[in-house]
Amino acid sequence: MRIPARFAVLALAGTCLSITGCNNSLSISLDSTSSNDVVESSSFSIIDGKQVAVPAIQMGDATTIAAIIDEGKNNSQVLATLTEMCETFGPRLTGSASLEQAQRWARSNFEAFGLSNAHLHKWGVVETRFDRGPSTGRVLLQGRKGKDPKEVRTLEFSTLAWSMGTDGPITGSVIHYPTSMDEYESNAGSYADSWVLIAPNYAARGGIRSTGFLMRERMDERDEIRHNLNQPVEVETEIVDSNTWKGSFDYHGSAVPATFILDESGDEVTGSMDIRNFSSGSISEFVRDGNVVTFKWKHDMGTSNIKLTFDGDTARGVSKSASGNEFPLDFTKASQEAAEKEHTDEDIKAAVLAAVLAENPNGFVSSSKDERVWTTSSNNWRDRKLADYPTDIEVNVRESDYDYLASRMNEGVDIQLEFDLQHNLNAGPFPVYNVIAEIPGTEFPEQVVIISGHMDSWDGPGSQGATDNGTGTVVTIEAARILMAAGVKPKRTIRFALWGGEEQGLLGSKAYIESLSEDELANISAAFVDDGGTNYEGGIPAADYMVDYLAAATAPINGVFYSETDGEYLNVNVRPTGDKIDTHGGSDHAAFNKVGVPGFFWDEEGRADYGKGWHTQNDKLDLAIEEYLMQSATNAAIVAYNLANAPEMLPREDPNASAEEASEEADEGTSY
Repeated sequence: MRIPARFAVLALAGTCLSITGCNNSLSISLDSTSSNDVVESSSFSIIDGKQVAVPAIQMGDATTIAAIIDEGKNNSQVLATLTEMCETFGPRLTGSASLEQAQRWARSNFEAFGLSNAHLHKWGVVETRFDRGPSTGRVLLQGRKGKDPKEVRTLEFSTLAWSMGTDGPITGSVIHYPTSMDEYESNAGSYADSWVLIAPNYAARGGIRSTGFLMRERMDERDEIRHNLNQPVEVETEIVDSNTWKGSFDYHGSAVPATFILDESGDEVTGSMDIRNFSSGSISEFVRDGNVVTFKWKHDMGTSNIKLTFDGDTARGVSKSASGNEFPLDFTKASQEAAEKEHTDEDIKAAVLAAVLAENPNGFVSSSKDERVWTTSSNNWRDRKLADYPTDIEVNVRESDYDYLASRMNEGVDIQLEFDLQHNLNAGPFPVYNVIAEIPGTEFPEQVVIISGHMDSWDGPGSQGATDNGTGTVVTIEAARILMAAGVKPKRTIRFALWGGEEQGLLGSKAYIESLSEDELANISAAFVDDGGTNYEGGIPAADYMVDYLAAATAPINGVFYSETDGEYLNVNVRPTGDKIDTHGGSDHAAFNKVGVPGFFWDEEGRADYGKGWHTQNDKLDLAIEEYLMQSATNAAIVAYNLANAPEMLPREDPNASAEEASEEADEGTSY
């Protein structure tokens, strides 16, 4: 819910500012040729969608706040910075040369603004560097005798990051992937030097995210079979344990094979769970209540809470991660008969694929779920050596492109496909970084407010990494520039961080946190993350006992930025969420919450369609909305400055909570 502001703080070019009070009132004199009127304005906060008086908490100096607003509104560099970054460096995959170059550029910007301790913080290495060069795909129709083929369609597509490309343009005919050995044999010899269409499963659940998962599964499946093409096939009959359950883990619509082992025969319940290519680990804290069981599953990525309901030979439930994400689970009690049938089915599928691969097709073509193509990576990208990368290619095209290809083939049209995939893989290891810089505090330099966004992006053909997360990157850079231009002298240190490896699992922020001591973590007042695209910082979730601080910190932005297009002010709503920050685990703020540091992901409000560009070929500069980025950068600067000058750090505990409640929370390891 958005509440129009009753009062506007007008800041125009050439404005002369005269301010009285701190957060509660501003009197601004407008020095222009047309008017010498004085506009009176009262600051206000918005809490739970309602306009209220600003909490009486002394924060930043009013003159400095006015200077921040003036700089953010009237001298904004945010869109120019985004344009420079996207056009100079393009998309910025973790571990790529383009990301490292962009990080050095960002560090230089921080240094030029006058920030202190601007540096690249190494958080790890990648064994193989992947840089995607220009990539094209098109459909060709054979011309008349003696004429060159005619281009009849340009394709929009993606391939997995960390996968092999082509050595220049590769052209070939198009053929459907066989569904049986009989179908293969009827077309034997036609797969060589062709592009093989993989039929989409239109009945499957899930959106475009599932296509990326299936691509990397097929990548490894092809690699395994290709390595065994000349080896004798040995089929081993699986011996099924009576405690074994087979099933699936629903990853955004893709049924990932899962195995669950549960043994309740002894004095102590034991068991484990394995999700293929995700994680495996043991179970603990098992509780049974009739047909319902709950337990904790400790695995490589953390700890998940599992709840399963048993009904005869089936068990269904959910896996809930520490961040709150839920994934459905579906198991059936394993039997020897089912295991043998599964082996037979898998053997047939493997035989068909082996026959196709033996002919050495150009590659495989699959379909997206809609007009976007989703980019993700191969499995084990961080540790995989260059020599271990599979050689077979798969291209994922838009749904309409796939339908075009299938229709022309079914009509008997002799079309050809040409792909030119400039994939550059280089043997490492290569270091990977975060970018860190700060404005030192004058009174409590050891206490820190963090403003951040992740600088890495996915790199599919066409993408510039603009809204995920070029916008959050330049909002962070611009907030730093605004604060330095305004000459701020915060009591606490304001630190700026551009994280790497966010798209692969918050890797940069997690490693940064692990590099800090307990005392350093205890001295982080709050960490803010801008990672919601080009919309504006329109709200923030807050534990109830944090609301007043955040309402006071955000108050100066309210009634300042008015959107003619939206017909409303771009204000910030502080959302009370109970006894903890009710947020999600999808960005770097979650890494801070996990260790008890308040981490915030801004509610991004506005007219932008985030899903259009998110990890797709559409993530380009033309999605950026300048007025929203201006508000976000100015808001981030104001909030950082205010919290850096607040009487205390942001509260981490409810002062009214009992000692018993606090002890229980600590025992549970509750995070924000």
